[in-house]
Amino acid sequence: MMASHLTYIQSGHGGPIIYDFTDTNCSYCHILYNAEEHLVREGRLTVRYVPVAMIDPSSMSEAVYILQAKSPAAVLSNVERIIGDNMENKNHITLPQVAHIIDNPFPRELATIKEIELNNGFLHEIKVDQLPDIIYQRSDGHLGLITGLIGKEELTSILAESARVQVPGSGNADGTIAPILMGKNDE
Repeated sequence: MMASHLTYIQSGHGGPIIYDFTDTNCSYCHILYNAEEHLVREGRLTVRYVPVAMIDPSSMSEAVYILQAKSPAAVLSNVERIIGDNMENKNHITLPQVAHIIDNPFPRELATIKEIELNNGFLHEIKVDQLPDIIYQRSDGHLGLITGLIGKEELTSILAESARVQVPGSGNADGTIAPILMGKNDE
């Protein structure tokens, strides 16, 4: 299922690739996003954000809104600032642009809802029920899973471990890891 059905938003094009399962209404996801954002800007990390809708009824419509944007990565960043800043101030906010999506979705939105439901289903399939979650390729070539909030130190150690991975036949001349999943919203 991972190889062909997950929908994600890519941020960055350097360093190891990690997959971050995130919900717009997850305060820990927001904290992790901020830590990842610095590493992405430095060219040390590529994050593929896999939107899920598990925490709040508005999560689904917000994820649909982000995925359908012309630039999902830019909209995700903006939503993280709006919603995340309000979470830090103990306010709950729902984006006004998303009110119609659940009550009266357009056909294109229905298709995106199904994609997000597949992302949700993947987490259920691997029996993960808390957020955030990171999947990455370990130095032994197997996939690693980290569930819950991690600090910048642990994230940096993932980078160090993943950077040592070389995938035979990956075609990556620089020795970085090859993508371990395929997505639909790669920027």
